[in-house]
Amino acid sequence: MKENIQKNMLRILFVLILMFPLQLAFGQWYYSLYVEQEYNTNPFAFPEAEDDQISRFSLGLQKDWAKVSAQYFGSYHMFYQNSDRSFYWQQFFMSGGDSTSWSFLAENRLNRPEYIIYDYLTLRAGINHNHLVKDFLWRFSGGVALNNFFEIQDINNLIFNVYTSVQRSFFTRTSFIGTAALNYKYYLQEIPPVDSVQVFMQSLSQLHQGGGQGPGHGGPGEGGGYQVYVPSSEQRGLTQLLLTLRIAQALTSSTGLAVQYQTSINFNEDDRSVTGLIYGYSTESQIFDDPMGYESNMFGSELTQLLPYQMSVKAAGYYQQKKYVAQGIYQDADNYNQSLLREDIYRTVWATLEKRFSVWDSGLALQLNFQWINNSSNSYWYDYESQFFSLGLQADL
Repeated sequence: MKENIQKNMLRILFVLILMFPLQLAFGQWYYSLYVEQEYNTNPFAFPEAEDDQISRFSLGLQKDWAKVSAQYFGSYHMFYQNSDRSFYWQQFFMSGGDSTSWSFLAENRLNRPEYIIYDYLTLRAGINHNHLVKDFLWRFSGGVALNNFFEIQDINNLIFNVYTSVQRSFFTRTSFIGTAALNYKYYLQEIPPVDSVQVFMQSLSQLHQGGGQGPGHGGPGEGGGYQVYVPSSEQRGLTQLLLTLRIAQALTSSTGLAVQYQTSINFNEDDRSVTGLIYGYSTESQIFDDPMGYESNMFGSELTQLLPYQMSVKAAGYYQQKKYVAQGIYQDADNYNQSLLREDIYRTVWATLEKRFSVWDSGLALQLNFQWINNSSNSYWYDYESQFFSLGLQADL
């Protein structure tokens, strides 16, 4: 395994060196390249861990005009033991303005045929206003997002968001940020009300072509597939309030500490929970673990230390309690119980060591990353632990 990692990193480094001269051809364009080699003990969050190696290749392009900026990011994730899990993620972003600004985002994920259930498209537009009042920096924003899941039409939705924050810094080198966000989700697909919990099933035989065990791999339900559980209600809208307080303190000229608390409050007891589907690695949170499907309290802290020779280290730890408003539990690998609601405790610790270089008027950053995750759950398929180590190289040109 070590030999494979070394060979891949050498190939990637060679490609980066060859691409440096392209900066002249791009002219006023800015671009960045990032490559990463990761070893993960449990990338798909199985109750019984299965490890894999993951390579990530990313490209970023940016073009700035007088009042408008456009950016494109693309990233390919390649799995060595589970090659049918490999996928491409991309995002296009435009923004403009000054104290009052606007933004538009388009994002999607493209998977191999075996895992097209994770394909999605998100379109988001928003407006933001910053206002300074007597050393208090206020921010007000609002936006709307369309989330389309091609294979799970029942959870396609619109999300409307309003957000405000206030930031204040003091001569003691202390700063605080308080935020409040109100999110409203409206499901586009109407589902008729029923007298009791109703189960919607869709057979997805492609999921059985991959390896591993879990929901969608011969797990819950005969023939696999995913399950959408909908309580007896005509309600198609969900509302959630999100409150965050973050305090940061400079301990020395090169050391900073931040602590954060966040809570979410739901105003509905309904949710379209997708259960019986394994984690897809990365950004499909609305499928695997919709943040509007639970109430939570989260505590965390982050420590940043600047080191000599353009080096820095950042470490953090977070603890989160989750109580799901409508999702039942898997009592074992096959039996789902809607009468008991899922509760999780999520813990994570991560650290990043970074070294920066300057080569041919371009910036290079070498990163060594580590993360440990433990998710304790009363639902069988969501009780897991994982760790990963990765080495990444970024070039900003």
